[in-house]
Amino acid sequence: MIDKLIEILQAEYQIYQELYQLSEEKQEIIIDNQVDDLLEIIEEEQEEIKKIDKLEGKRIDVLEKIAAKNSLQKDELSFDKLMELINDPEKSKLEEIRTEILDLLEEIQETNKTNADLIRESLQLTDYTLQLLTDSDIGKTNTYKKPGDKKQDDNDQPRRIIDQKV
Repeated sequence: MIDKLIEILQAEYQIYQELYQLSEEKQEIIIDNQVDDLLEIIEEEQEEIKKIDKLEGKRIDVLEKIAAKNSLQKDELSFDKLMELINDPEKSKLEEIRTEILDLLEEIQETNKTNADLIRESLQLTDYTLQLLTDSDIGKTNTYKKPGDKKQDDNDQPRRIIDQKV
């Protein structure tokens, strides 16, 4: 049973590595403002997450079997309790893969936080640019009016590059 658990965790670790690579690729794509490529990366991430969900189901099944074998309720089997039940070399393998997964998850979380910050800054810049365009005085000139004609069209409303009503 423990060997099966270690095998599942190693498979999860491989998928988390793929997710980490995708999050780094996503960061470059965000910086380069390649929206189409960003959508592709998100779809790939979703596929990897589905794989992890399947493995998590298997992991939970194995843990429930280990708990039952040791006369424990499934919610009583913590990692520490599991470590008490097994011996080396499985114990050291399990500790090692757990540490690797936790470290990798921390890196993924940090990269995703950076990606979220980059996206937020990009949206703020876009909002600022749109605000500048909609509030600009472009179009207020009297280029096509008779000299000396002070009337403006559209009830003295300034013309804008982008109509805010749209």
